[in-house]
Amino acid sequence: MTETFEVERMEVLEGVRRIVAAGLVSGSSGNVSRRIRRDGGDLMAVTASGVAYRRLSIEHVVVVDLAEIEPVYGDGVPSSESLSHAAIYTARADVGAVVHTHSVHASAYAVAGRPIPAVMDEQSVYLGGAIEVAEYGPSSSEKLAQNAVHALADRAAVLLRNHGVISVGAAVDEACNVAELVERVAHVHLLATALGGAIALPDDVLRAEQQVYRMMKGIRA
Repeated sequence: MTETFEVERMEVLEGVRRIVAAGLVSGSSGNVSRRIRRDGGDLMAVTASGVAYRRLSIEHVVVVDLAEIEPVYGDGVPSSESLSHAAIYTARADVGAVVHTHSVHASAYAVAGRPIPAVMDEQSVYLGGAIEVAEYGPSSSEKLAQNAVHALADRAAVLLRNHGVISVGAAVDEACNVAELVERVAHVHLLATALGGAIALPDDVLRAEQQVYRMMKGIRA
């Protein structure tokens, strides 16, 4: 009997519904995936390419082999950003889900090529500090994937130059939490800048909170 990965695919679908409801994507922009850990090589359940979210169903969540990005279950074409998702899973054993959004305020920073400094306690505790900007890479390319991995490092979010945001977590819910927090931090930082300047967290506070982040993630400093 063929395994259908229904639980994992439904988690991805619920993640899509959440980021749509939060206004972090529109149309068919962005994508969501979830790692499926298996002996002999991990898989990932990922949204299919080019399907409008208003008609997305579980049938539009494809399961692919992480190493080859080849479909294992489902008839759709995997998201065009599957390379970036797979590269992050390969680089980060702690990551179980990846969410890619085009949220307005965070994307504005990505288009401006400006990182978002660590200005809020929850930002450093839950995101790992400043939200850096990855060097530009064409959409869907290996270059974009590697640039994203490099700029993400051990943090929970990264801005993609001239593109959008990637957020990661141990599970889909956590990655969605990160995506929502990134957008809120971007909005707050933009407003604070308009009010005369955002004040970064003191260095000692930032270091202490980053340590908390790493402890929660099980990441060795």
